[in-house]
Amino acid sequence: MHENNAVREAYARHLLERYSGWLSRVDAVDQEEIEAVAREIDEVLATEDGMRHKELLKKISELRDKVSEMMWMSEHMKILHDLSHIFAKTFEEDKILWKAFELVSRVMRADAFFIAFFDEGDSEIRIPISIDNGINYGPITVPYGQAMISKVIETRQTIHIRTMKDEPSEPEMIRWGSPEIDTNTCIFVPLMLGNQIKGVISAQSYREFAYKKEHEELLKIIGFQVASAIETARLYERMYQMSFQDELTGLANYRAFHRDLEKLLGEESSPVALIMLDSDSLKLVNDHFGHHAGDELIRRIAEAMKAVAGRENTAYRYAGDEFMLLCPKATMKEAEEKVRAIRDFLRMHPLLQDNCCIPIAVSVGIARFPDDSDTADGLKRAADEALYRSKRRGKNCTTVYATG
Repeated sequence: MHENNAVREAYARHLLERYSGWLSRVDAVDQEEIEAVAREIDEVLATEDGMRHKELLKKISELRDKVSEMMWMSEHMKILHDLSHIFAKTFEEDKILWKAFELVSRVMRADAFFIAFFDEGDSEIRIPISIDNGINYGPITVPYGQAMISKVIETRQTIHIRTMKDEPSEPEMIRWGSPEIDTNTCIFVPLMLGNQIKGVISAQSYREFAYKKEHEELLKIIGFQVASAIETARLYERMYQMSFQDELTGLANYRAFHRDLEKLLGEESSPVALIMLDSDSLKLVNDHFGHHAGDELIRRIAEAMKAVAGRENTAYRYAGDEFMLLCPKATMKEAEEKVRAIRDFLRMHPLLQDNCCIPIAVSVGIARFPDDSDTADGLKRAADEALYRSKRRGKNCTTVYATG
């Protein structure tokens, strides 16, 4: 009897040492290890002592769960902070989507992951990022009405498949994933922005029962941040593109001209012709018929520029009634033919105001890279000088810089 007591006391001291070790790393304690110790206690300790130890084991298990939850929440909050910081600094959609995947992977298994976008009325769902086992298979599209994505978009409800046994059997309900390695746990969360559904975000794992309710909530928050960031990025892109477009005519503007000219001369080893064109009658039209008629004159010249430019050339409204036409690889003869085509268009489409037919005359200057200048600024100055000579010669004519 005395020997048995000594064994139990030694085992109890061993348990206390074990508990102490656990408490120093409670977040890493395995639940199965706790359950194994509980079974040992039933075999070694008396009922009363065993109950006290089991109560202690229960408290250690609860502490482990709380610490794990707090650590997960801490990482969760750090991810949301990191996302906000990253999204505030970038307007590139690809970077936003990839960062979302990287940060989600920090707090939950994401063996497969995708973000899909859908606009009401579309027949297809766009999936710019679709990752399986570290490989991005996007961008791809799927028809709207098929697969789990459409179901989430229609219902605006999260779908959580915890195991293959839970997966619906209908063909249209198949989940997204690689046909080679199938996922066993999947969360599909609607991307909501206010009351609008923007798409679906999904994390998937090869393991069963890989996710908890907290993971659903995390994906909802991340999904909202992604949707907001993408909307901001697209708005920024539209505004950026608008900053290079003339509102009145729809042509590219002077910012676009300088950007494109610098890029063109940096890339092209072949000649580039620059046509600079200016209306001869804007002030007269404004004075006699009003500025609305002057705006119509500017739009008519823009129509002529668009009609003649074609795919190879780019037309710009540079300022007021001054226009540019960039013609890569064009000979001087081809540039002069472009000007004749512009004049022909304007002659066939005069301005009609108050029962008056107003002919549209233009003065033109042409310069060519690299013959007249080997820099962007020099080429523009050469064309401007040629245009000035056309004005001095009586307007409604064309001057080539090299021969002017």
